[in-house]
Amino acid sequence: MDKRVHNTLTQKIKMLQLDNKSLFELHSTVQTENVDFLYKGVISVEVVNELLKIVKKKFNAIYIDYSLRKKIYNIAVECLENITQHSKNGGPEDSIFIIGVEREIFFIGAGNYVTDNDAINLGSQLNLIQGKSKDQLKTMYRKKMTSQVEDLSNNAGLGLLDIAIKSGNSIDYSLHQTNPDEHFFTMQVQIKLAS
Repeated sequence: MDKRVHNTLTQKIKMLQLDNKSLFELHSTVQTENVDFLYKGVISVEVVNELLKIVKKKFNAIYIDYSLRKKIYNIAVECLENITQHSKNGGPEDSIFIIGVEREIFFIGAGNYVTDNDAINLGSQLNLIQGKSKDQLKTMYRKKMTSQVEDLSNNAGLGLLDIAIKSGNSIDYSLHQTNPDEHFFTMQVQIKLAS
């Protein structure tokens, strides 16, 4: 191997290393927050397929009836689609996806960098659906579907409405400004495993 290439690789590896205290703190945080799986990186079509397989495997680790499995799976799909559709510069780079179970609640978390415009749009869409009943959300969904069929617009906001309807809970979200034209958008959805 060329010595320059070797030195460059060695430097990159050193920059990626965490000290033991940082690794312990990361492990403690993941354990405290009941995170069963965490992925950080590029979310491509291939990665989405693998992440969805992991969600399905989680179903085998805990008892979840079929209808609830279907809801959770669809919510995971919508969360991952949200990342791929709203990532800055059209590339879902440096995204995060987590799943876990805590006290009869299955949770899915996702995050990615978005532009200022996407941050404003996502925030306004989520604020619009917060606090609405399931019936109100279904009415909003039907109206949005009808209006989009009439004007052939895109499906902006349908996925978020679908997540809120299927989860039966509001979507917890946050926008963290990382620089003047970029935010890191995070969302978490909780689904009750028992009625």
